[in-house]
Amino acid sequence: METERKLSADREDFTEFDWFGEGRIRETAGNIEGAIEAFGEAVKLNPNFGKAWYYKALLHFQLGQKEDAIACAKRAMDIKPSWEKYLRKNLKWLEF
Repeated sequence: METERKLSADREDFTEFDWFGEGRIRETAGNIEGAIEAFGEAVKLNPNFGKAWYYKALLHFQLGQKEDAIACAKRAMDIKPSWEKYLRKNLKWLEF
């Protein structure tokens, strides 16, 4: 069940950070697909938002969506090469 909350801005005015926060809220509420969607909105606004790509990779991995997880992990590593060790640790069965 998704938590209802009053937004300080309309969704069309959300920044990448607002969408990232929305993704974390949805993830915490157990709405994994909704979280992936929100992180997707964040990277649409800022394709270099490494943290959103990282969380997208983790959630795709959690859902068993290997190709999507690999693509997001590679994008996160392109942006933040130092995160490779965390991605490899948290996405153990992926080869990228």
